[in-house]
This record gives sequence, structure tokens and C-alpha cells, in this order.
Amino acid sequence: MSRVNITAPDEVVARARAAGLNVSRVATDALEEELDRREKIAALDACLARLERELGPIPSDEAAAAAAWADQVVAPRPAARASSRRRRSA
Repeated sequence: MSRVNITAPDEVVARARAAGLNVSRVATDALEEELDRREKIAALDACLARLERELGPIPSDEAAAAAAWADQVVAPRPAARASSRRRRSA
């Protein structure tokens, strides 16, 4: 098993320890979920590319209607705090 270091705000680590969380297990679970999410996105992208090759591109009016519908049904995600959600390469 590999050992890695992660950087997290002191407050978050303290809260996790106070809650009795196994930080390594939580980090592993988060990595597995992110990898799974990325695999699903890649599979969806491949499926959409195949459909576009077979059926042609989506007409712009239909794409606009779909985007408008999605904007109505998908609630925006709350903004992450910059200090705790910085994106960094591993």
C-alpha cells in the first residue's frame, strides 16, 4: 500500500479527528469516487461522440432548448471556499 501526504486545513483535520473519522479511509473513498466519476464522464463523452458520428451534430436550436431546460432543473452548486477547495495536481 502506498503512503502519500495530503494538505488539508488544520480546522478540517481537527474536526475529522474529533468525529472519529479515519482520514486515510475518507481520502481513499474520495479518490475512488473521483476516479469513478471521471471514468463515467469519459464513457459518456465516447457515447455522445459515437452518436454524433452516426446521427450528425445536434441542431443549434435543439441544443439551446436543452441547455435552457438543464439550467432550470439543475440547481447551481454552492461556491466552494477558495482556501479549502484549491485544485492542485497530485
